[in-house]
Amino acid sequence: MKTALPYLRQVVLAKALTEVEEAEARRVVMRVPGSGFQNYLRPLGGRQTKATGIASLVTALQLLYKQNGFSARYIVVERG
Repeated sequence: MKTALPYLRQVVLAKALTEVEEAEARRVVMRVPGSGFQNYLRPLGGRQTKATGIASLVTALQLLYKQNGFSARYIVVERG
């Protein structure tokens, strides 16, 4: 947590994961034309897409938890 403090000082708005809206999720995922949305942790060559931005964001959070043990309760929506 101490290493994240410089970033947390720049946070303008953070929301609980359950409160994140589709438009906010789409800002942090990639749109694959004709396929859907791909989370930012997957390589572009992969074709695992989700129908919504929120579903794609959740897959990224699940992967972070699996790889590093980081669980997300809040999502940074806007930084200053």
